[in-house]
Amino acid sequence: MRPPAQTILAHIVVLPLLAVVAGCGAGDPVAERIAQLADPNYDVRIAAADALRDIGTPAAAAVPALQKALADRHPTLRQASARALGQIGDKSASVISALRQSLQDPEVSVQLAAAWSLHKLDPEGKHHIAVFKRAMESGEGGTIVAVGNLGPSADWAVPTLTKLLGDHRPGVRRLSAEALAKIGPDAAAKAALEQRAKRDPDDRVREAASAALK
Repeated sequence: MRPPAQTILAHIVVLPLLAVVAGCGAGDPVAERIAQLADPNYDVRIAAADALRDIGTPAAAAVPALQKALADRHPTLRQASARALGQIGDKSASVISALRQSLQDPEVSVQLAAAWSLHKLDPEGKHHIAVFKRAMESGEGGTIVAVGNLGPSADWAVPTLTKLLGDHRPGVRRLSAEALAKIGPDAAAKAALEQRAKRDPDDRVREAASAALK
């Protein structure tokens, strides 16, 4: 007995779909992303670098291609590549050297991405600290918060944060006080915090300074 025409049609439609699904994942995702880093489409290259960052350590084979991408003409790709290198975790001299060169990138976003990756890969190094200080001094709130979250290990930031307690922007003063509370203020910082706790014109800054002294 011959099967109904509808059944035959269903097989014709479903079988190719099954073949496509079965083929998904058959390739090497890291190799695919490496190839995409050379794609002429800017968005494809960005997506590839982001994907390699998400893959992390298993994407070690992509390190040379990501190092090359640090010189791409698009700053967003340079930033994404710097982040990916930090997540992959290759601590080789060539990676450290490439990221240190990116600390001089004309784009601050790329400098910061390289600095944070160096913080992960070479925490005892000092080259990236200057980038953090410049960003904080410019009032970049995200960096002030992130440095504060490093806790006591970021004691190098205390003088900069103490200076920022006198910044003309109340938001910067408040974030600096909160960061000092997490890192631990030295004598000079405590004196500056006491002044802010008593006399700052912004009540949120006074509260943050008072909390940092406790």
